[in-house]
Amino acid sequence: MMKKVFALALVASSVFAGKAQFCQERNDQDFVRMQMKNRPYQTAMGFQNQGGLVNGGVCWWHSRFHRNALYLGLFQPNKERPSEEEAQAIIKAIRKGKKVVKIPGYRNLRSFSRDFSYLIQDELEAWQKTDGFINQQWIIGLAGTSKRSASGMKKSMDNLYDYVVKEGNVAYQKLQIKGITAHAWLVVDMKKLDHGYRLSVVDSNFPGQVDEIYYQEGDTHLNHSSFTSFYGDFAPYTGRKSELRKVNRAIKKFCR
Repeated sequence: MMKKVFALALVASSVFAGKAQFCQERNDQDFVRMQMKNRPYQTAMGFQNQGGLVNGGVCWWHSRFHRNALYLGLFQPNKERPSEEEAQAIIKAIRKGKKVVKIPGYRNLRSFSRDFSYLIQDELEAWQKTDGFINQQWIIGLAGTSKRSASGMKKSMDNLYDYVVKEGNVAYQKLQIKGITAHAWLVVDMKKLDHGYRLSVVDSNFPGQVDEIYYQEGDTHLNHSSFTSFYGDFAPYTGRKSELRKVNRAIKKFCR
């Protein structure tokens, strides 16, 4: 009987410690974005953007899921790994972004998302179809142009700096490419330069790495050698702020 009580006490202590650490980390507004910047391998999704409608990828939803998972995921490596059915429930909860989600048996997002990549991919494609055909949100991805006025671009970059660096957010951006194509990435850091900014970005096409993009005052678009073959010239548009506010409300509720 004493052994059973002791075992239950250890479990309770472990759960409390996990929650306490999670909340302490999230109390630092820069925690998630700095983890993404400084530990890109562990915080990456375990698979790259792929599949989707007419095999055009699911980059918008891959990036949104990625951000949700890193903010809301409470990893519990000492617990038993989830069954396929349990993993599916975890994945759906991450997509919804309404509560902190316990992920047993894993230390980081990369290993969990690698093992259950097929389930996550199915969820991303279902999300894409829901947004595209039911919510008509594909229109959001077609709004904007691949080039902006120099003043408009500067204002956008200044606002992005405030949102990411001063407020500590991981920014979701839609990238409007020439024509009707739109991609997405996550901005995790920015550094002020003499006449512009250096952006640190996480792109679903290149999981496990952080790329640096440069903006100079007077630019009307972005371009970078490592992305040229993929995107050409493109203009970024910050969005999904309400989605992140919902995530932060869920964390606040969990930690109060």
